[in-house]
Amino acid sequence: MKKWGTTIGAILGISLLMVGCGSEEPKPVDIAEGVDKCDLCKMHVPNDYNATEIVLKDGKALKFDDLGCMNNWMKENGTDNVAVQFVRDYYTAEWTKAEKATYAYDKDFKTPMTYGIYSFKEKSAADSFVQEQKKGIVMSADELKNHSWENSMSKHMNKDGQSSEGQHHGGHESKPADHGSNSTTPTTHN
Repeated sequence: MKKWGTTIGAILGISLLMVGCGSEEPKPVDIAEGVDKCDLCKMHVPNDYNATEIVLKDGKALKFDDLGCMNNWMKENGTDNVAVQFVRDYYTAEWTKAEKATYAYDKDFKTPMTYGIYSFKEKSAADSFVQEQKKGIVMSADELKNHSWENSMSKHMNKDGQSSEGQHHGGHESKPADHGSNSTTPTTHN
């Protein structure tokens, strides 16, 4: 009887160990630029520093063109099914977990849906960016939770929902920044 109990205990212990080892941490999914659309606003997701993702517990990846869209999706859908959120570093476009990133905000920072928030893998990079731009504030992930999440799109829209520049996204189409030059301002065109 003792031998049987020990055997069952060993099998259960090994099974639990195997389940724990088999659960891999979710990873971000590549952006297919020109194909992937934002899971909130349905605009194309640029494969640049503005792209964000949510990986659900079932493994499905949701892609967003702006950090504000990801935030609004979570407000609408809750976080119970969210396994992890990813943002990209402004300078390198490297994926990082949203809760570990640092953020820079200014209403004039150009993002696809005009929320004006950039993410940085390192706080020192966010601090330097704000100092170089001579505007903006730096926020931790916790501070970002209390952010007002207003976008400046409404000032660009006319009564038909078209932007004054003729585009649906506030007239700002995001392109990866050219960080090889002395400029730290993202390249945009109107």
